[in-house]
Amino acid sequence: MIIAQLFSVRAEAAEFGWDQIITMLRDAGFRQVEPYLVADMFNKILPIMARTGVTAPTCHGSLIGDDLPRTLDAAAALDARLVVQPIFRAPRWQSPRQVSSIADDLNRAAEAARPYGRRVAFHNHDDEVRTLHAGRRALVGLMDEVDGNVGVQFDPNWAAIGGADPLAVESALGERVFSLHLKDGPGLGANTDQVSLGDGTLPWPEILASAPDNTPLVIAPDMFTGDSMDAVIRSYEWLTARFGSSATGLEPDRSDPSWTAPA
Repeated sequence: MIIAQLFSVRAEAAEFGWDQIITMLRDAGFRQVEPYLVADMFNKILPIMARTGVTAPTCHGSLIGDDLPRTLDAAAALDARLVVQPIFRAPRWQSPRQVSSIADDLNRAAEAARPYGRRVAFHNHDDEVRTLHAGRRALVGLMDEVDGNVGVQFDPNWAAIGGADPLAVESALGERVFSLHLKDGPGLGANTDQVSLGDGTLPWPEILASAPDNTPLVIAPDMFTGDSMDAVIRSYEWLTARFGSSATGLEPDRSDPSWTAPA
């Protein structure tokens, strides 16, 4: 399942409107999209999705405080099965007690999502892999404190920016990887150094093979410098040409020297 992140094409949508953008994504081969700010967005895109036949298996929205029921109602209206908290800011990762407070927020969200038949996750950035508590990455340690209905929408590029080995973090998360956010880059650097999939240094065959089977893959060059729609479509074409429409659970092609993981 390969999904287009709508946040990545927000500038194009501001210029041309969501009807044209979602139609373009559908015509490029996408059958799924990932909305953002879903409680505010779903009414705008629901008629477009019905017309185009595009679905939203994942979505982003605030799962904190009073936003939680609005986000879950919107996810249910779109039939999005995975609801993702987009970020927890850097200060909340700085001590074990603060990490526990994140776990509390996610556990409340998981409990509220259960009657809706939804799972919840959060999208990692660099802070939660850069920060260590008792020698463990904060992101990994968090998994000890959360409900089984809570996972991670793992972003390997952000993990690399945080100075971590994305494969090692992904392995440590194991079955808690509920989705992958796919954007390529040089590894260490800035998030604005993004390139289309296959043009960077991340070891995609190994990353995809290490993910749980049938993990939703979200193409998400969300800070791409240039034509974001072109980057999304080229990434889709590269991914499907190399791996087909279902890219997880594969053995990496170790015979291809271009896929040797960077040292």
